Amino acid sequence: MTASAPTRTKSTQEPKHPAARLALLYRNLRHSLGLARDVDPGLVRRYLAVAALDALLPIAIAWVGKEIVDAVVAALDHGAGAVPEGITERALAWVAIECALVVAKLVTGQGLGYLAEILRGKLALHVDLLVADKAARLSIAHFEDPEFLDVLERARKDASWRPLEMITHGISLTRQLVTVGGFAALLVGFSPIAVAALLFASLPFFAEAHFSGVDFERRRARTEAERKSGYYAQSLTSDHLAKEMKLFGLASLFRARLVAMRELLLAGDTDFAWRRGLWVTALGAISSLVFYAVLGWIVVLATTGSITLGAMTLYLTVFRQAQTAFQGAMSSLARAWGDSLYMSNLFEYLALRDERGEGGGVVEVPTDPPEIRFESVTFQYPGIDKRSLEEVSLTIPKGQVVALVGPNGAGKTTLIKLLTGLHRPSEGVIRIDGEDVASMDLSALRSRIGVVFQDFAHYHLTAAENVGIGWAPRVEDREAIEKAASEGDADSILRGLPKGYDTQLGRWFGGEQLSIGQWQRVALARAFMRRSGLLVLDEPTAALDAESEARIFERFRELARGRTALLVTHRFSTVRMADRIVVLDGGRIVEDGTHAELLARGGLYARMFQAQAEGYRLGANAADAEAPRDQPG
Repeated sequence: MTASAPTRTKSTQEPKHPAARLALLYRNLRHSLGLARDVDPGLVRRYLAVAALDALLPIAIAWVGKEIVDAVVAALDHGAGAVPEGITERALAWVAIECALVVAKLVTGQGLGYLAEILRGKLALHVDLLVADKAARLSIAHFEDPEFLDVLERARKDASWRPLEMITHGISLTRQLVTVGGFAALLVGFSPIAVAALLFASLPFFAEAHFSGVDFERRRARTEAERKSGYYAQSLTSDHLAKEMKLFGLASLFRARLVAMRELLLAGDTDFAWRRGLWVTALGAISSLVFYAVLGWIVVLATTGSITLGAMTLYLTVFRQAQTAFQGAMSSLARAWGDSLYMSNLFEYLALRDERGEGGGVVEVPTDPPEIRFESVTFQYPGIDKRSLEEVSLTIPKGQVVALVGPNGAGKTTLIKLLTGLHRPSEGVIRIDGEDVASMDLSALRSRIGVVFQDFAHYHLTAAENVGIGWAPRVEDREAIEKAASEGDADSILRGLPKGYDTQLGRWFGGEQLSIGQWQRVALARAFMRRSGLLVLDEPTAALDAESEARIFERFRELARGRTALLVTHRFSTVRMADRIVVLDGGRIVEDGTHAELLARGGLYARMFQAQAEGYRLGANAADAEAPRDQPG
C-alpha cells in the first residue's frame, strides 16, 4: 500500500485528429463560458448581444455603401438639371443611415471593450479563487511532489486571463464567421469563384494552428526550467535570503544561473518565433496574391461595363472586408485553439481529486482531552525507498503529556504529520478516542488540535491577527488574543511594538520585523489561541534562549493540565516535565518511560542526555576560564 501519493490526472496532450481538436475546443469553450456565467450571467448575456450586433453591422454598412454609390451614379446618368425629384434626398438618406451605422459600430466596439474589462476583472478573481480553493482541498503530499508543482504552476500562470481570452476569441470567431457569411452571400451574386478565393485567406491559419500546438507542447516541457528561473530571480531579491546572499557571496552564483536559464529559454523562444514567422509570412503572401488577382478581375469587369460602378464598389468593399474577416476568423480559431490547450492546464488541475474533508474551514468540536492510539503504524514517503516509520504502536492516555525524542530523522515530525492528517499511514491505524483518523473529517480533526511546527510561518499581518488566526472564529476577539499571547510569552513583545497589537508585522508591507525567537513566541501564542484538548508542539522553543525556554515550559506545564499533549524537542532539559518520554530511532520506538527510568536503563536516551549535559558542562567551564580574575591588591 502506498502512502499519501497524490492522485494525478492524465497530462493534457494536443489531440492530432481534427475532430478531436474541435471537440476539445468546443468542450473548453463551453467550460470557459460556464465559468463566466458563474461570475455574472447578466454581464455575459450583454456581452454576447453586443458582440452579435457588432458582427452584423459591417454587412449593413457595406450594403448601404452600394446604395449610396448607385444613387449617385443614377443622378449622374440623367445629367445636370435633369435629376429626378427625390433622388438626391434618397442618396443623402443613405449617407445618414451609413453614418448612423458607423457610429453604432464605434459604440459596439467600445461597448465590447468596456464589458470585457469588467468581465476580465470578475473572471480573474473567480478563477484565482478556484485555484486557491482547490489548493486548500488537496493533500500536503501534492505539495511535496514536483510533478504536481508543475501542474500548479501552469494552472496558476494562465488562470487569471486565459478564460476570458478563450471566450473573447470564441466570440470573435463566431462574430467574424457571421460577417463572412453575410459577405459571402453578397459575393455569390457576383461569382462563386470569388467566394472560393476567400478560402486562400485561410492559408496563414494552418500555420497559426500548427504553431499554437507546438508552442503549447514546448511550454509544457519547460515548466520546470521556468520554475527554476523564477526561483533564482526570487532568491536574488528575497528578504529571507538577503543575509546569506551577502555573507556567502551568493549573488553572482545565482545571477549566473539565472542568466544561463533565461538564455536557454530565450534561445527556444527565438527559434520558435523564427519558424512560425517564416511559415505565416509565406502563406500570407500566397493569400495576398490571390486577393489582388480577384480585385483586378473586378476592376476589369467594371471598366468593360459588365458591372455597375456601385456593384464594383460593393464587390471591392465586400471582398476586401470578407478576406479580412475570414483571416480574422481563422486567426481567432487558431488563438482559441491555443487558449483551449492552456485552459486544459487549468481544468487538469481542478480535476485533481480532493482530499477527504479538506478546505472546509474550522469546525467547533469538544475540547475534552482525547486518548491517542498508534496501532502498528508504518509510513513511507512516495518516491523514497526507506520507511520513515516502522510498526509504531503507542497509546497516549487522556490528559497525558508525552515527549518524543530521538536523533534527527528518527520519525518524530512524521508521526505528528500522520496524527494531524497531513499524511495517511501506509499501514496501520491511528485512533483518536477510538475513531480512525483516516475516516474522520479532516477539518474537524484539525480544528481540535493546537499545533506548532518547527518550520512555523511568518504572516505579514498585524500582531493581533498573527495570534488570532490560530482560531479563525475568534480572530477579532482581542481578549482571547491577548490571553493566548500571554500564555505564549509574547504579550510583552507585542505590547512594546509601535502600535501594540495593531502593528503590521513583516517588511513586505512596511511593518516591523521580529527576531526569529520573537516570531517563535508569536507562533506559540497562535497554538494557545486554539482551546483544543490536544496540543502538539514540534520543537516549539528551538530559537529561544534558555531562560525564555524555561519560562515558556513552566507555562506549558500549566496549560497542558487537562489536555493530551505531544512535545518534540532536542533539549533534554525540558523533557523532564513530561509525564512520559518516548524515544524513536530509525522509525521505531526503542524506549518508553519516565526520565528517571530511561536514565537508569542506560540506553539511547541516557547516552543522548549525558552527551548533551557534557556539552553544557564544557561550555560552562570554557566560560569560567575566560572570565576575568580578581587581581591581588
